[in-house]
Amino acid sequence: PGQQAGRTSPGAPESRSGRSSKGCSTGSRCCSLTAEQVADAGVPSDSAEAVAQLAEAVGAQGQEPLSDPLTLLRFYNARGKDVKEAAAMYQQAIEWRRSYSIREVMAEHGLGEDYQEDGVRATTTASWRWQSEPRSPGAKLAYLYGFFGRLDAPSEGGAPVLVWRAGAADYAGLVREGLVPALTRAFVAHLEDALQSSRAASLREGQLLRARLIVDSSGLGIGCVRFLPILREILTLGKFYFPEVTASVTVVRAPWVAAKLYAALRPRLTPLMQEKIFILGEDFQEGLERHSGLSLAALPTFLGGSADDTAVGKALPVPVGAGRLLTGGE
Repeated sequence: PGQQAGRTSPGAPESRSGRSSKGCSTGSRCCSLTAEQVADAGVPSDSAEAVAQLAEAVGAQGQEPLSDPLTLLRFYNARGKDVKEAAAMYQQAIEWRRSYSIREVMAEHGLGEDYQEDGVRATTTASWRWQSEPRSPGAKLAYLYGFFGRLDAPSEGGAPVLVWRAGAADYAGLVREGLVPALTRAFVAHLEDALQSSRAASLREGQLLRARLIVDSSGLGIGCVRFLPILREILTLGKFYFPEVTASVTVVRAPWVAAKLYAALRPRLTPLMQEKIFILGEDFQEGLERHSGLSLAALPTFLGGSADDTAVGKALPVPVGAGRLLTGGE
């Protein structure tokens, strides 16, 4: 589902007519990508042959849907370098994007990019201009009481920087007011923003770039443990449908309970995801730079930095009655 006609060679821009700069026209049957072509697109040589096999297995035709070589490399890495498993994840992700309606989710939560009904990007993959701007009642509530977002400024290497205020979220209030579905849709928009901004950066740099995720766990208490099923369900979306979005997950200002929570969540993560996580306490500047390559100045002001955090959810306490806004109540 969602496949576009015409096959484009790696890095070759697609025109609106469906013809690539290499001369592959709409409706024609083009040759499969070779390992050499895949390597030229930025895939490491030791993975190029397998990614070429993956491209053939999923019928990749051009950069969409999620079918440029560097994005296929994400699927390949996410499934332990198993071509068959990567192809299955790819097909499941493409179908899920259509059925969940990524198009509607992204329109509810921001502006700047268009999608087709089947979840395929309607604009060039080489750029990403989407900006968080909640438009529906659910999206506005998720922004106020949610805890995640992407910083405007990327890392020095050009990768997106994501911030989660996981310790500040009012999980009890979100559940009480029935806001978990709205929060989940906002989280899907966040993951899509992270994936597409990473894809655009990768195509610009000619190599795989993944986001740096900083998790502020200050405020996590033992009471949060009872909301683990909700966190597990949300995290599962990334595991199944968004391949290798992050290069590292640095947990900062972690209280002792953060280690307990991670131990409970760890079985839900892939081995690759588990390898990326590093937990730090209050004095985290040195460890942050060593693990993520980010300086303290690159972080938002609430973490001691100077970055603009406008797009990061505010994680405000959820007042009684907030959920009535979803049904038109006052």
